[in-house]
Amino acid sequence: MLLAAMGILIAATPASGQRSISTERDTIVFDMPTLQVMLDTARALRKDLEEDPRVLYRLGFGPSVEIAAAESAYPWNAVSPTSDSTVNVIVPGNLREADRAYNNYAVMRMRVVRTQDPDANCEVLVRAEEEVLSSFVDGWILARILFGGPAFAPMDELAFAREVSLLRPLLAGRGDTSIGACAGEWAAEHSIEIVAYELWRAEAFPELVPEVSISEVDSGVVEPEIEVPEPSDAEESAED
Repeated sequence: MLLAAMGILIAATPASGQRSISTERDTIVFDMPTLQVMLDTARALRKDLEEDPRVLYRLGFGPSVEIAAAESAYPWNAVSPTSDSTVNVIVPGNLREADRAYNNYAVMRMRVVRTQDPDANCEVLVRAEEEVLSSFVDGWILARILFGGPAFAPMDELAFAREVSLLRPLLAGRGDTSIGACAGEWAAEHSIEIVAYELWRAEAFPELVPEVSISEVDSGVVEPEIEVPEPSDAEESAED
């Protein structure tokens, strides 16, 4: 099985002192010291959010979001910096228990906004966003395990993608708006990683992949559901 081969830890019944998050297909197990570090970090970031005089965090809850229309739930859309000192944070109403995840992301994103070199290349920007998104994942795991948060496939995907080291192709493949045009540029330069991510996604979270019938693929009406990025302008110029 692809997921097992890529290293996801699968366990039907976690041992004492462990907790887990699960989908219909797989489980990720965490030990309590790891969860405690996540919790301590979330508390520290929340304190920063409340006390940092340099940034105004405008917090609120929005309408509930369905899986089929989850774009607004992704942290890069729910957290919207309007300047280097103001940011809006809108948590979907059905994901209220995950407010720590969105708060984590907001504080980490604003640290990048305030300190980032404006001339940084796309590799640097994507690496920074991976770290910010990983902070969201920690908060999401806390919500699911410690605070009774419900499963929500698009956010669960982030946690499982990190577990198999596919967070960068995920943020590029899903068009993370915080890195702008670099999402497409990174995807074009890392097409193998993008294809690996899309194949993994189709197996791990088929409910997130648009349905395409086998007959449609065989007949050539549609292409198989693997997103291969278009070449960048630089690559097209080089080919010319």
